[in-house]
Amino acid sequence: MGSLVSLQVIELEVRVTSKKLRKCEQVLKIQEQRLEQLRAALKAKHEEIKLTRMQYDKLELDLKSREEEIAKMRVALNSARTNKDYSAILTTINTNKASKSKLEDQILVLINQMEADEAVSKQIVEDIGTEEEHLVELRGTIEQQRAEIQTEAERLAARREAALREVPAEPRAMFERLADRYDGEVLAEVEKMSGSKRGDHLCRGCYIKIPLESVNALMTRDEVVVCPNCGRFLVLDMKASEQPAS
Repeated sequence: MGSLVSLQVIELEVRVTSKKLRKCEQVLKIQEQRLEQLRAALKAKHEEIKLTRMQYDKLELDLKSREEEIAKMRVALNSARTNKDYSAILTTINTNKASKSKLEDQILVLINQMEADEAVSKQIVEDIGTEEEHLVELRGTIEQQRAEIQTEAERLAARREAALREVPAEPRAMFERLADRYDGEVLAEVEKMSGSKRGDHLCRGCYIKIPLESVNALMTRDEVVVCPNCGRFLVLDMKASEQPAS
């Protein structure tokens, strides 16, 4: 049982190291995604500015057309022959002036919008530069961490293989299956149930009551005993059973 406990200790260390590696990759991926989001935002903002510019150009053409129409009508106003013609031309001029004023207001709104979008776009460009610098620094740091963790992972893998060889074939195969199922927590201590007069015990892995014969087997014989509920290897005292893991 001591060899299984030692293997359990190493297994947990291996999984902690694997999680450290995954965390490094995750941190780097988050930063890369942050940059991609900023680049996408910049592209979208440029598209907004482009569409606004198209609207602005169209309104400018309409405004120029109104101004030309007003100038034309003023010339016609001076050559009107009747009051009726004069009144009709004047009405047309006033209508075009109202349209011109409305177009000027719309153009002003678009100018303000483009200026605001350009400011946002400039800020995004600055943010991208900052985040790119951060990514370069982060990659350097993570590469160093990854190399250190990988060295530790290789050392632990060798220790794990050595520890596995100390375990008989059948419990070794069971250990491998349970390690994947329970994220390395293969062994579970037996705990006496509080208030139990019959000396009942439970598995600290699943907290389900253990048959008395299983507890007796642990106490009297050096053999592998598993929890009938969760399948973990049972041990009376993890620390007392532990052997040096190196």
